Amino acid sequence: MTRILPPAPGDPDRIGPHRVTGRLGRGGQGTVYLAESPSGARVAVKVLGRGGGEQTLTRFHREIELARRVEAFCTARVLEHGEAGGMPYIVSEYVDGPSLAQVIDERGPLRGAELRRLAIGTVTALAAIHRAGVVHRDFKPANVLLARDGPRVIDFGISRALDATATLSDHLVGTPPYMAPEQFDGREAGPSADLFAWASTVVCAATGEPPFGTGPLPAVIHRILNAEPVLGSLDDELRELVGECLAKDPRARPAAMPALLRLLGHPAEQPSYGTGHEVLGEGRKQAAPPTARRRASRPVIAALAALALAAASGVAVLAVRAAGTEEPAKVVAGGTEGTPSPPARPAIGTMPTTSTTDLRLPGTKITLRENPADPERVTSYRDSRGEANGSPVYLRRGDTSEFKFVGTFMTALAAPGGARVAVNPDYKPPEEFDLIRVVDPAGGPETRIRTVDTPLKTYSPRWDRNGTRILLTIYEGLDEEQRSRGFVIVDVISGTARVARVPGDDHRSDYLWGADSASVIHSGPDGSVRFYRLDGTLLRTVPKVGELVRDDVRDTSLGKVFTTRCHDRPRDACLWDATTATREAVVPIKKGMTFNGWLGDRHFLGTVTERKTTKVVMLDLRGKIVRVLADGPAAELREISLYYTLK
Repeated sequence: MTRILPPAPGDPDRIGPHRVTGRLGRGGQGTVYLAESPSGARVAVKVLGRGGGEQTLTRFHREIELARRVEAFCTARVLEHGEAGGMPYIVSEYVDGPSLAQVIDERGPLRGAELRRLAIGTVTALAAIHRAGVVHRDFKPANVLLARDGPRVIDFGISRALDATATLSDHLVGTPPYMAPEQFDGREAGPSADLFAWASTVVCAATGEPPFGTGPLPAVIHRILNAEPVLGSLDDELRELVGECLAKDPRARPAAMPALLRLLGHPAEQPSYGTGHEVLGEGRKQAAPPTARRRASRPVIAALAALALAAASGVAVLAVRAAGTEEPAKVVAGGTEGTPSPPARPAIGTMPTTSTTDLRLPGTKITLRENPADPERVTSYRDSRGEANGSPVYLRRGDTSEFKFVGTFMTALAAPGGARVAVNPDYKPPEEFDLIRVVDPAGGPETRIRTVDTPLKTYSPRWDRNGTRILLTIYEGLDEEQRSRGFVIVDVISGTARVARVPGDDHRSDYLWGADSASVIHSGPDGSVRFYRLDGTLLRTVPKVGELVRDDVRDTSLGKVFTTRCHDRPRDACLWDATTATREAVVPIKKGMTFNGWLGDRHFLGTVTERKTTKVVMLDLRGKIVRVLADGPAAELREISLYYTLK
């Protein structure tokens, strides 16, 4: 069991939204508290020991946001991060179990199957960490927790994030007896340094001492740079792999995934993405003690029984995830395998022209003016006041008036009906791939779906009307040179992504859904709009209609229309029949007013600023303001984005 101490005098009662219930430990990086999240779950909150200026804190949050991408294979998941009293903190999954360092100190070295499970579990964790573009940089026995279901690696990404708040002479990044030779001469610590630390940790677990010993720092460094490691009584298979990982030259060390494959008895070729996911699952399974494997098998049987009962009752089961697996179970409808029936489309409907309730957004002076009959409302918002705070995003809790913090450096967009949330991270790692996260706001399992490989990246998620697919725009380049290169269709039911590269696409605008989400549309050169099939094939081009407003083809009182800024009068909005490309109407937009697309089936969203106050307003087809939807200080509404989606 984990040692939990009562809070010490001066410890905080709360850290962000989390209530502190105990203290788990204190070290050079900061203090770790046991806390209770707003949902009642136990979490570990690490408050780091130093803050920094706006630029350094921005980098810190960016690095931790990257660590959140790591999949839950023998790791303790990073859940969120923020600042409290000027000090950054990190919230992670609470793992009930002692550290490997404690076990070695109290029980002595590990032997036989227990040592092998440790080696498999920890290298599985490193493979998952490296696949997300993260380097641990402080892998050691104290950062391995021995839980009932097997070893869990913690604190990945924190050392790199701490670099953002440190001066060059502030600290040595890592723990010397487990650091690779290249870390002592100023070279960047890459994934191969983690494999060196992994091997040193395995040796310590097997012998009670790291392979280059302990003692005065100069002596330890000298042995790491010049001496041969002491491997003790490691057996032949593990001994050979550990010896390779302790090579002085980082290029001679195997990567984490091939090392895992060797321990699992497979050929060491680098697997494909899908195969790699399966290998991580096998690694986690073999790292679990036999009793944990038996416990994990029971919920699977229960899940299959529930699935059979639903099929026998004529109920369409949309998706069932078997307990203890990462892959969704097969979908069943009417007793046979097939494509799941999509949920009923939320009706768009007409927005009422009056507000009946007021809701103040927490931490702001912005007031939402709402009506329970509104078919669309604010379901999330992003606060970008000062980038040092990481631009936190807040998500509405179901049908309530409460908003919950969900993370930083991201876009979080609720699906129609609110059953899912698409999370698209702002920060894209320079290596490997991009992904989209699909979150169940009710607390169900999160799905992470790979989209494109670098240097491409995806932004601007858009749900289809069913809430089962996400449209993402592919971009390449940085800042002003960034250009769209096509789009990705993500099927959240099957967990797959379909990439459509569009030849000749050199525009800087988002792809949008076409009619009935059966096609996509995109602004072309010279005010044209292009229609594409979902495989990226061009269907037709409509010339000189104007730049698309960031809105999909909509079902409206005028029929199915797409909306542009008029080619001949760019301040106004032009509404075009999506089938015939006939202009159905022009919405005049007054000077000083912005036009932000449709709201309901016969109104539009806009903003207008009067002196120091900005109002979010609803416009009719004549461009007249018929309702105020939100208002607040202009300085706040310039920095806070409100996301309206179907309820």
